[in-house]
Amino acid sequence: MKTAYTLLTLALAATVGLTGCCKKKACNNASQQQPAPVAETTADDPSVISFTMADMDGNMVDVKQVFAKSRITIVDFWASWCGPCRNEMPVLVELYGQYHDKGLGILGVSLDEDRQQWTDATKQLGIIWPQVSDLQGWDNAAAVKYGVRGIPFTVIVDSEGKILKAGLRGDELKAFVAETLAK
Repeated sequence: MKTAYTLLTLALAATVGLTGCCKKKACNNASQQQPAPVAETTADDPSVISFTMADMDGNMVDVKQVFAKSRITIVDFWASWCGPCRNEMPVLVELYGQYHDKGLGILGVSLDEDRQQWTDATKQLGIIWPQVSDLQGWDNAAAVKYGVRGIPFTVIVDSEGKILKAGLRGDELKAFVAETLAK
């Protein structure tokens, strides 16, 4: 239980220090702030990601149903206006193409506020996996719930939503996916 909190707390702290987009207050005070709690305690397991949010068509999506379709799922917090997010997207597109048939799912959680910019970006970037957003920007309910202060930010979960790893990008993300799905 504490392992998941520690893992996400360290990853979130590292994310603010890495190149990425972050909430202005979080970036300006990153050296002075303690990492936020990253998951709510539930009766079942606090290291499980669980929320419901609207997809691009306005349909409500229970993310646990999305997770159940894959061996592992990358939950990608991103936004269309975030340059580092857009730069990281080819890695996700490549991973999805290479490992989707082997059990990889991806769920995008957009911190956009404008539906058209969000949907246009998914088309431009070749994003074909499920996307959700409440169009509340940095006040996105899932981002707030899990303490996301900088994007792009990934959380990798198993088929039940249990957190396996967080904060991976680029080659580290590729290696973790390859290693996990090889088991």
